[in-house]
Amino acid sequence: MAGTWESQNKVLPGAYINIRTNEPLSITPGDRGTVVILQELSVGEDGKMYTITATESTYPDNATSADKKLATEALKKAKTVLLYKLPENHNTESITEALAVLKTVQFNTLCYPYDSEPETASANKTAITAWIKAMREDEGIKCQAVLANHVANSEGIINVTQGVVLSDGTTLTAAETTAWVAGATAGASITTSNTGMKYVGAVDVVPRKTKSEMETAVKAGEFIFKVDSAQNVTAVYDINSLTTVTTEKGKMLTKNRVIRTIDNIANDIATIFESNYVGKVNNNADGRALLKAALVDYFNTLQNMSAIQNFEADDITVATGIDSDAVVVSAAVQPVDSVEKIYITVNLS
Repeated sequence: MAGTWESQNKVLPGAYINIRTNEPLSITPGDRGTVVILQELSVGEDGKMYTITATESTYPDNATSADKKLATEALKKAKTVLLYKLPENHNTESITEALAVLKTVQFNTLCYPYDSEPETASANKTAITAWIKAMREDEGIKCQAVLANHVANSEGIINVTQGVVLSDGTTLTAAETTAWVAGATAGASITTSNTGMKYVGAVDVVPRKTKSEMETAVKAGEFIFKVDSAQNVTAVYDINSLTTVTTEKGKMLTKNRVIRTIDNIANDIATIFESNYVGKVNNNADGRALLKAALVDYFNTLQNMSAIQNFEADDITVATGIDSDAVVVSAAVQPVDSVEKIYITVNLS
């Protein structure tokens, strides 16, 4: 078990990790690439999960092209789509049931591609937002959700506010476009930003935005697109919906590449601890030294991948906790962000 903590009062054994940005912020880093899509289907069993990859699929019998449309968009960047069948005209109770199932499913991003019924959709998106927060903070499961037109002000929620036009003339709404964004987010590594990422197969954006409108949207934490004269559609800025910056949640947490890095760190430390140390290593100086050595090795791996920078062994401390079987790990890490803003001075003479 894992999670975040304020005081040392946890009941279950596990790794409790706080990652804050007021400090410079497996042994192999974990894989990414799994998307969950909550979707109504014309066939299949309500509440069942269907696994779809680029080479294999378990679509329900007689699934239509409409049933497969969003998974196809997600798989342009993701490795695996878990298609959860919602009942027809689903409500918040249906969403709650789906989220209960997903508590024990491993995935990177969750996509809810609906926005057409404002009242129901708003309630469902609010429920998903609360669930993602609980998963991240209480359960220690670091994942994100991609929603349309939902101002969540959270690093765990990506807010998509535009649709796209595909090369075959199909127009995807902002809600449907969440499938591609979820796939791109899940499929991106901890050393990759989706800023400027091309949306393969898209030829236009709906609605288009002017430069000033794009600036306003980015400041509001919106994930948006632009199209150039050659009909290339690209992501403007790989950000989430977090807009309120604090000491503990600095501006870097608005960037999805940084979130991917620290989320992987949290998930990986929990895996390292639970797989190799819980109940197996003494909580004494030698045992804590073994854990520290493993973590130093792990962070050096991240640094060699250019996921973090300026890391030194002294940035990790492993100390005894209040209880005899507890340890407290403190790590000062500085995620590497992509070069996305370059300021250039040109002197003309």
